[in-house]
Amino acid sequence: MKTKNMYSPARLLAGLSMAAALGMAVAADESLEYFPRTPIDPAKGVEGDMEWSGTLPFWRDDQALAANAKLIGDHHEEWKLNMKFIDHQDDMHPGTLDIDIAEKLLKDWGKKHPKFLTCLGEGKTDYTGLAATYPKYDANLGKVMTLEGRVQQCAQDELFINLPQGSLTNIRITYYLKSKSAGMPVKVDISSKPIMEAFKRGEDLFFKRAGQFGFSCASCHAPNGLLGKKLRGQTLTTPFGDYASYPAYLSGRGELTSLQQRFRICHVQMRTAPLRPGDPVYQDLEVLYAVMSNGAPIPGTSMR
Repeated sequence: MKTKNMYSPARLLAGLSMAAALGMAVAADESLEYFPRTPIDPAKGVEGDMEWSGTLPFWRDDQALAANAKLIGDHHEEWKLNMKFIDHQDDMHPGTLDIDIAEKLLKDWGKKHPKFLTCLGEGKTDYTGLAATYPKYDANLGKVMTLEGRVQQCAQDELFINLPQGSLTNIRITYYLKSKSAGMPVKVDISSKPIMEAFKRGEDLFFKRAGQFGFSCASCHAPNGLLGKKLRGQTLTTPFGDYASYPAYLSGRGELTSLQQRFRICHVQMRTAPLRPGDPVYQDLEVLYAVMSNGAPIPGTSMR
């Protein structure tokens, strides 16, 4: 009895044709890999939220927050304040102690290693407005640096110790430096080619699906996603302006938390493998968030 040839040329050709057709269909359907994109104009900075969530007039600055304070506690409307009002509710939250701790650390280390202080300040020890310009491209190092990345680099070069991004000491110093830009607007240099390349990569990552649920950042925070809708008891808010408020003391975690650690929390919730702070993926996302916050005022301290 002859066995039928399951791998005849005709069958192989038919199989290959079907596979090719399926491949073309998958390639054509970008939604399988990406959440439907909403344009992000880097030139608009935080003003881009007007076309995104339209909530900017509620939280643009202290005056806007004061004018809309009536929304606090309104479970249907409070999300429009983008959680910014919390920064002004308690000026003595536990996160303020981290600023004092960081200030003492810098004072003690600076006595023995003054170059550490000037390294942080790019040649200066006056940090006023410094944090507002990060992330930035460092031509000497040939790479984009976040503020946490600068702290890590200066600690390695001048203190000969490792303060990895995401470590409490690093975040405390970053938080302290950020407080020196209180009231100043974020001003990331979008004329920098490396910054814009990182922005584009971050934008791509923002819409890219990942994890068991196939979620992306945009799934929760884009206008054609769950933005303004409730998820697990919380109403999801706009990503515009978020960078200005991080690091922040997260009351739910009881600790100071960086923006990249917040990305990790989201990844865990998305059922995808979280990365370490400082990973290129998180750095590109931070650049995206920073550019989307250009023009947003930095609070003295921040709490969420």
